[in-house]
Amino acid sequence: MVLAAVLSLVAVIAGCLSRSGPAPVPLRVAWAFSPASNTVTIRVTPQAGTAGRQVLAQSRLAVSENRNGHTERWSAAGGTVQVPVPAGGHTSLLVQLTGPQPLTTTLTVSVPPPRIVASGAGTGRWLVYTSGPLRPGPPQVLCGTDEVSLVAPSQLAVSESAAACHAQLQLTAQDGEQAAVPITIPALSEAKVRAVSVARLYCFANPAGRAIYITIDDGWTPSAEVLGLMHQTYLPITAFLIAKAAEEHLSYWNAFVAAGGMIGDHTVSHPYLTKLTLGHATVQWGQARTALGRWLGQTPAVGRPPYGAFDRRVEVAAARAGLTALAGWSATMSGSRIETWNGKPLSPGEIVILHWVPGLGDQLTALLAAIRALHLNPAPLTLASFSAIAPQQHFLNGD
Repeated sequence: MVLAAVLSLVAVIAGCLSRSGPAPVPLRVAWAFSPASNTVTIRVTPQAGTAGRQVLAQSRLAVSENRNGHTERWSAAGGTVQVPVPAGGHTSLLVQLTGPQPLTTTLTVSVPPPRIVASGAGTGRWLVYTSGPLRPGPPQVLCGTDEVSLVAPSQLAVSESAAACHAQLQLTAQDGEQAAVPITIPALSEAKVRAVSVARLYCFANPAGRAIYITIDDGWTPSAEVLGLMHQTYLPITAFLIAKAAEEHLSYWNAFVAAGGMIGDHTVSHPYLTKLTLGHATVQWGQARTALGRWLGQTPAVGRPPYGAFDRRVEVAAARAGLTALAGWSATMSGSRIETWNGKPLSPGEIVILHWVPGLGDQLTALLAAIRALHLNPAPLTLASFSAIAPQQHFLNGD
C-alpha cells in the first residue's frame, strides 16, 4: 500500500528508431496521486525544446481501465489526463498516446484505504464525508450511544451525543478493505447547527487541500448526466433548490441525496429578497427550508439568495428562518467558458455556480476537465467550509 500523498513513476519512451526522418523526441510518462480526491493525474512531457511541444500539440492521451467487465475511458488533447481511482486497492491503467510519436504503457496505482476528508453538523446528526465509496459494515456505536449509519456512498451520519468523545470509526471500502480512522464527535450542544442572529454570506470557502466547491442552482431541469457523474466519480455537489422546482421532481432529488448530494435553500419562489419586507423574506427562506427537509431528509443550514441579491435584512431573515450561513459564488460558467471574479484561472477556495438547465451535463464535464488540469479537488460545501473566511460585503449579479 502506498501512503505517500504524491507518487511518481517515470518511463522514458524513445519511439521507433528504425524509421527514417527526424530523431524521436524522448517522452516521459509520469503520474501523481491526489489523496484529497482519490484521483491520479497522468502526464506525458517531452524534453525541453520546440520539437517536443509540437509532438504533444498533435497528440491525444487516452487512459482506460476495465472495471467490473466495463471499460472506463478518459482522454484529452495534449499530454494530461486526470482519472478517479477507488480507495483501498490497486488499479491497473492502460495509457496510450496517439499522434506523430505513439506510445503505450501500463501503470498500476495503489491507493490508501478510505479516510475522512470533511465533517460537519447536520440536522440532528454529525455528518462525515469519506475519500471514497463505502459499503455497509457491521453495526457501530461510538461514544457508547452514538449510532453510525451510511447515508450515501461516501457519507456517514453519527447520531448526537450528550458528551464529546474521541473514537475509532470503522470504514469498509466497497472492495472490502477496512480502516480504523480516529474521529472526534462533538457534544450535543456543539454538534447542533447553532442559531445565529445574522446569516452572513460568503463567496469563498476553505482552500485547504486545493479544495473547490461545485454548486448548482434552481432545480427545474434535473440532469441524468450529473447523477451519472456523481455515481461514477463520487463527486460532491450542493444543489441550491427552489422549493417549487424541487417539488416537481422529488424522486430525482431523493436520488441526488442518496448519491451524496447536499441540499441548500434557494427560497420558495426565487424572488428578489431585497425588495421584500423582513417578514416576507423570512417566509421565503423558512418555508423552503422546512419543505426541503421534510421531502429530502436534509434540512438546509446554508442558503443562497436569488440573483445574489442580499443586504442586512436578507441575512437577518435567513437567520430567523433557521439558516446559519449564505453562499455566494466567485466563479460562473457561460457555455463551456469559466468566468472567475478576477478573470484569472480557478484557484483553491472558489465557489462555482451552475444551473439546472439543459446542457448542464456538458458544462459540468468541461468544468471538471478544467478543475483536473489545475489539480484542484472538489469538496463538499458545509458550514465548516466557511471557517476563518471573510464574509462578502457587496451585491452580486447573477441568478
